[in-house]
Amino acid sequence: MEKESQAVLSASAGDDSLVPAVYENRTKGLRKERLSFHYTSLEKPSELCRCQVIIRDVSHVGSHVSNYLNANTEEQWLTIGTAITPIDCYVELLLQQMLTNEESRCTIETKTNEVSFTMKLLRIDDHKYYYQLSFTEMLELVKRYKENGVKMFPKYPLFAHAYFNRAVKCLLSWSVTEEPEATGSKEEVRSLLETLYLNISACLIKQNRYDEVPHVLQYTNAQEIPSTKATYRKALAHYMLKQFPEAIATLQKIDYASSKECVALHKQIIQVRQQDDSNYNTMVKKMFG
Repeated sequence: MEKESQAVLSASAGDDSLVPAVYENRTKGLRKERLSFHYTSLEKPSELCRCQVIIRDVSHVGSHVSNYLNANTEEQWLTIGTAITPIDCYVELLLQQMLTNEESRCTIETKTNEVSFTMKLLRIDDHKYYYQLSFTEMLELVKRYKENGVKMFPKYPLFAHAYFNRAVKCLLSWSVTEEPEATGSKEEVRSLLETLYLNISACLIKQNRYDEVPHVLQYTNAQEIPSTKATYRKALAHYMLKQFPEAIATLQKIDYASSKECVALHKQIIQVRQQDDSNYNTMVKKMFG
């Protein structure tokens, strides 16, 4: 008990040892250096909260789009999980490493430059965790994550992918819920999950991660007539992996003739497969005369 009292007393006096002098995430190019800290709480911002912050001395934002760093006022409220630009997503990640009344110099290393700013966390409000949400609140959150991902996909597919993944994890965490309100929404949840998986498959294709697409879209295996989009993306992945029989079989599960994309893909698969067979026969003739 004596040691605990000493720790609280030390912290209340503003013990900087509670906050590391430097935090770094080299993979994402993030860094924050502690400038000052006055102890009030050991809580960090959760993935579901609002934070009152002061952001000042912003430099080298350049052409990067940011709603947080280009605000008209230094003091503002940020809601974690609402960022729709890469820079703002990184600002949220840095903020989640801070304690109340901490001020730090933050840097975000981009492909073209290093964005820097000073951020102070003043207050945390609406502090919640996923397990504390009702089913209705969880569903609203999932839809928000999905919409954020849809907005980011055209320019920032990697960040869209992260939002879609987060939404799926939230939904799956409630897949066995016994809440009465959840029971009546099973069809909505199923449809939302399929949409998210479809969106994730698009992100994977953008990243050339074709081997993961059939796994993400495996829910279509149990469907008598899968959607045209899911069929096309799954067949495309098989094609890019040179799994031609699987690609043809996937297309044949639907009336692919009614889709221009599917027809063009089917024609391309046949042509490449015939070319591969021809090349193989030529090689055999050369080897064995």
